[in-house]
Amino acid sequence: MLNKILSLSILTFLEGVRDRAIFGIGLFALAMMSVTLVVLGFFMRELDKVAVDINLSAISLAGLLLTFFLSINLMAKDIDKRTIYCVMSKPFSRAQYIWAKFIGILFIILTALAVLTFFSSLTIVIAKMQYANWFKAFSWIEYFKAVYASFLMFVVLNAFVIFFSSITSSSFLTLLFSIGTYIAGQTIEEVVIYLKNVKGQETQISEFIQKMIDILQYILPNLSVFDLKVQASHGIHLPLDYLCGITAYASIYSGILMVAASLIFSRRELS
Repeated sequence: MLNKILSLSILTFLEGVRDRAIFGIGLFALAMMSVTLVVLGFFMRELDKVAVDINLSAISLAGLLLTFFLSINLMAKDIDKRTIYCVMSKPFSRAQYIWAKFIGILFIILTALAVLTFFSSLTIVIAKMQYANWFKAFSWIEYFKAVYASFLMFVVLNAFVIFFSSITSSSFLTLLFSIGTYIAGQTIEEVVIYLKNVKGQETQISEFIQKMIDILQYILPNLSVFDLKVQASHGIHLPLDYLCGITAYASIYSGILMVAASLIFSRRELS
């Protein structure tokens, strides 16, 4: 079974890297990183924080674009072009197909992040050579921790892409739901904190809305826990327990979504 999933994952990976979108997204991210060296000349202080923040933002943006466009397209293309019937005619179960697609997409994301991390590291090395005095607090370990956390976020987001794709054949609806999940996941923690702060103040919030927020905070993913740009830019040490915690969180959350997607897709009628 694992050999079947791995072989289909490799095919998904090869199909994805041939897509022109991945090169356009990669060039855009590399352009953002190269601009760092130019932009730093306009800042008078905290050059290390600016350089780290721009490079990590470029990596995150590239990962989001790959998730929202390439990943969704890879899932929708099989159904639109009816190539999924060729796969289903082989000794593959629908659950194996779903897991293989997910793993193949993660291979693409991981490869893209590895390449972008390499070039972003070069950018920071050059910046350190030009402005050595500003990079005394910079830590490579914390920088790579932030990249790793971004990858975990993309694992969760791509699990949502697979989940929504198993429900609907519309790539537009999948894109809409995925973007909505990302926005909600990034803001849900701030909304919960805000509600806790306004309790006892003059501002009144209906009890229904508060209950809905309480329910949603346990259903929606808290994607803000994967955003470590501030910690990396300030060289703040993150304990290993935190990384293990977010790794377990991403693994469990994406695992539940993939099991649900497999069950739904197995019972779905393909027209």
